[in-house]
Amino acid sequence: MTTKTVQPTLQFVWLEVTDLNRAADFYGGSLGFPIVEETDAFIVVDLDATRLYLASGRPSPGSMYLAIAVPDIDLLYQRMLEAGLKVASPQDEGWARYIEYQDPDGYRLLLLTPQEA
Repeated sequence: MTTKTVQPTLQFVWLEVTDLNRAADFYGGSLGFPIVEETDAFIVVDLDATRLYLASGRPSPGSMYLAIAVPDIDLLYQRMLEAGLKVASPQDEGWARYIEYQDPDGYRLLLLTPQEA
């Protein structure tokens, strides 16, 4: 008997934040990520293959680490500087150029552009 496997996909990530407006300013304004929905309870950020829901609540960032790929990390770096964020220059590890950063609620972000193989 052959067992059919199911290929899972990540539908969305749900993070609780202390201030929706501040989260919208950071993700939509400072980073320039598209916000596709806003309600009184949450905002939705389009991350292409998945969605990032930022909801009013009590953040618990402890072990959460989001890796978000962008087409051009150097362009994002410039945008972050122009937004007044204190951010270190992108690092190059061979597999990717990346920036490690914490969002306003302390969630760890790995913003990266993968290197071509």
